Amino acid sequence: MKRTLLFALAILSIVAILPTCTLAQSGYYAITNNDPPGVTNSATIFKLQGKDLNVVKNLSSGTNGNGGGAFDLPRIVVGKNGSTQCLFVVDAGNSDVASFQLPSLTKAGNYTDPNGIGSGFGNSMGLATRGNLLFVAYSVTANIGVFQIGSGCKLSLQGTYNAVTSVAGLKVTPDGKTLVVGYGYGENLVDSFSIGQNGALTEHGPYPSLNGAAGVDITKDSKFAVFGDATGGSTQIEVYSINSDGSLGKVTSFGGDGSLGTGQDSSSVAISPNGKFIYVANNLSKQVTSLGFSESPLNVSYVGITTLQDGGQITSIGGLTTVSPSGNGGGLYVAEFDGDGLVGLLQINANGSTKEVPDSPFDNGVSSSLLSVAAYPPRGF
Repeated sequence: MKRTLLFALAILSIVAILPTCTLAQSGYYAITNNDPPGVTNSATIFKLQGKDLNVVKNLSSGTNGNGGGAFDLPRIVVGKNGSTQCLFVVDAGNSDVASFQLPSLTKAGNYTDPNGIGSGFGNSMGLATRGNLLFVAYSVTANIGVFQIGSGCKLSLQGTYNAVTSVAGLKVTPDGKTLVVGYGYGENLVDSFSIGQNGALTEHGPYPSLNGAAGVDITKDSKFAVFGDATGGSTQIEVYSINSDGSLGKVTSFGGDGSLGTGQDSSSVAISPNGKFIYVANNLSKQVTSLGFSESPLNVSYVGITTLQDGGQITSIGGLTTVSPSGNGGGLYVAEFDGDGLVGLLQINANGSTKEVPDSPFDNGVSSSLLSVAAYPPRGF
C-alpha cells in the first residue's frame, strides 16, 4: 500500500513538472486548419524561428471532417474578446466551429448554428471576425451565422442571415462597420452588409463583379475592398470603394491582360502590413504575385512573381496571410495543399517582391482535404 502511494505521488510529480504548450507573447506563429479525410479535425501551430517554421502543437478541434469548398475561404481566424485573443477553427465534419483561448490554447468548446450547414465533401465554411463578433458563412445553406465572442472565448449565436449564394470569401472592415463577401467563380457577384447592434446584418447588394471575385482583403482605413479573380486567367484585381453607409461604390479592375504578370488565377489576396503591397495566390500556376498598391490615386502595379518551390506537387493554394516581425511587411505564410499539410514561408523584400526561404515548405504532419492559414499575432488591421 505504501509503495503504491509513493508510486502514485511520483507520477503526479512528473505530470506537474511537464511543460504545457502556451504561445509566447513575443513570438510569431502560423496556424493551419487540418481537415483530413477520415480522422479527427485539428489545427497545427508552427513557431517562426529565424527562417524556419517549427511545429509546436497539434490541437484536436472536433469530429472527423471531409470538407472542401472554395480555395479562398478562411477556415481559421484569430479574434478577441477585449484583450483576450481567441482562435477559431472550422470543423467541416460537423458544421461547427472550435474555439480556443490564446495564448494558453485552452479549448472553450465547439459551437453550431442550427440553421447553417457547411459540411460534406466539396463544401465548407468560412470565417471572419472583428471586435467581439465572429461571422460564419455556411456553403450548403448559403447563410451567415453571427456569434458573439464571450468570456473565455465562448460563443453565443446572435442571429442567422441569408446570403445570395454560397460565400467564397469574406472579410470585416477594420472599423467593424461592414462585412464584405465575394460569391466566386460562376456567380460574378459581390456583396456587403452593415453590421448593427449585436452583429445584426443589413444587406446592401448584391453587386455585379467583372469576373469571379472571391478572396477579399480590406484596406486599413476601411475605404477599399480588394478582390482576387478566380476565373483562371492572368492576374486580375478588382477594387471596390466602400461607402460610409456600408454599401459598395465604384469598381476598378486592374490586370487580366498580362499587365500584372503571367500568374494564372487570382484566388486569394492579402495586403501587406504597411499597406503598400498586395499579394495574390496564383492557384493554377502555383505562384505568388507581388503588386504595388496605392489608394490616392488608386493604382495597382506589377512588382514580381515567385514560383513556389513545391509547385510541381501542389494541387492548390488554400490561402495566404502576411506576418510582420519587422512591422514593414516581414513575411508571408502560404497554405499549400498536395494531400499533406504544407506551409510555405516567403520573405518580403523592401521593394515588395518575395523570395521563398530555403527550407520551405514546412510539413505539419497531418494530411489535409483543404488547408488555410492564419497568423498569430494577427496583422493590425
